[in-house]
Amino acid sequence: MSHHLVNYVFHVRRELNRALEGISEADLNKRVAGINSCAWIVAHLAWQEQRYWLEPRKLPQVADLSPYKNGATVTQPLFSEVYPLWQEITRQSEDWLKSLNEEDLRIHFTTNKFFEIENIGSLMTRVIGHYYLHIGQITVIRKLLGYEVPGFVGSQAGAYFD
Repeated sequence: MSHHLVNYVFHVRRELNRALEGISEADLNKRVAGINSCAWIVAHLAWQEQRYWLEPRKLPQVADLSPYKNGATVTQPLFSEVYPLWQEITRQSEDWLKSLNEEDLRIHFTTNKFFEIENIGSLMTRVIGHYYLHIGQITVIRKLLGYEVPGFVGSQAGAYFD
């Protein structure tokens, strides 16, 4: 059985997909009321997951996602281009994340100062919080564009146990 934090990372990924469900391709690419587009949000979350789960383990980058890092100049990616990158990054991290146990969550990557401070477990809590922040933005975008807003947090089935 996977650690409960790992299960919750998988849960919040499903919540992202639920937040995006039903939005047209054109609207996924729109920047509304000064909020980054849903496409940018997905690229940004892909950047974080690649940075946290692939790069420290010396795995090749799926793509150069530096245009979507914190503080980067605002860009307008296409959802159809960035969503498959997010899917591939999350797929590549899945088996490794599932393999982690309580002791592993205390490990610190040593690739840079940030990772020396944060351990794998604290990185997971950052990812979970970060996803919910952006799911909230997507909820606002949905509302502003006239879409129905799903209830959050959705079903917790599978969030804690396999």
